Amino acid sequence: MLHRSRFCRALLVAFLSSYMCTVHGGNISFSLALTGTRLALSNTGDSVAFFPRVLTMLADGGWQPMSPPAGLNAPTQLAPGERMELIWPDARPLDKLSAVERLRPTMVRFHDQAGVGFGQISFFTAPPPATAIVAAGYAGGLLQLSPPGGDAIRATWVLWPQESGIAGIREAFKGDVDQPPAQRIEWLNKQKTFSFLTGAGLPSVTLVHETAQGYHLQRVASGWQGGKQQRSIWLDSSHLFYALALGFMALAAGIALWSRRQPRRRSAST
Repeated sequence: MLHRSRFCRALLVAFLSSYMCTVHGGNISFSLALTGTRLALSNTGDSVAFFPRVLTMLADGGWQPMSPPAGLNAPTQLAPGERMELIWPDARPLDKLSAVERLRPTMVRFHDQAGVGFGQISFFTAPPPATAIVAAGYAGGLLQLSPPGGDAIRATWVLWPQESGIAGIREAFKGDVDQPPAQRIEWLNKQKTFSFLTGAGLPSVTLVHETAQGYHLQRVASGWQGGKQQRSIWLDSSHLFYALALGFMALAAGIALWSRRQPRRRSAST
C-alpha cells in the first residue's frame, strides 16, 4: 500500500507540474529600413519568424512581393536579431508615384513556430491619426464599414493582412495565403454598409481615409479577444484540468491517510 501511496503522490506532482508550466507564445516584430532601392528587414522580436515575405502596395491596391538581390535566396526563417535584404521593386521618384503609393504601404507576412500565418502593415510615410472616422468592426466573421457621417471623408482605402488563424495548421503546411488587394471605397452618395472577408483569423485592419487635408489613418482592432484564436484546444480546457488536479489531490491525500492507519490496525490486532 505504501507503494501505491508513493505512486499517487508522484502522479499528482507530475500532473500539477505540467499543468502549472507557463506557456510563452513569444513575440515577433520587425523593423524596416529603406535605402534607395534596398530594403532591410530585421527581426526585433524574441521568436523565430518563418517564411518571411515583404510586399508593397501598388496604385490599384494590389500587393507586389519583393525579391532578394541577384544571387541570393530568400531565407526560410529569420531568428531574433537576424536581417534579410530585399530589392524595392519601384525605383520611380516620389513625384512620379500616385498619392497613396507615396505613403509606401508595406506588409510583412510570416509564420510563427506553430505554422500560423500573420501579416503586419506599416508605412514609411505614415499618415496622422484620423479625427473623422467610420464605424468599423467585425460582425459574423466579416469586417463591416458603415458610411461616415458628413463629407469629411471622401474615400477610404481598406488594407488588411489575410489571416486564416489556426485553421491553417490543421492540415499539411501549404505555404502562405494569397493576399487579396486593398480595396478603395468612394463614399460619395453611398449609404450602404460594406463587408470584407479578411480570413478566419479576423486580423486588425488599417483604414486610410482621403480627406481635403490629405490622408488620415484609422486602425480597426482584431475580431478576436486576447488572441484566443492562437491557443491550443487544451489551453481552453484549463478549468477541466484544474478540476482533475483537485480530484487527484484528494485521492492521493485519502490513500496516504488510509495507508498510515494500516500499520496501527495491524499492531492493535496483534
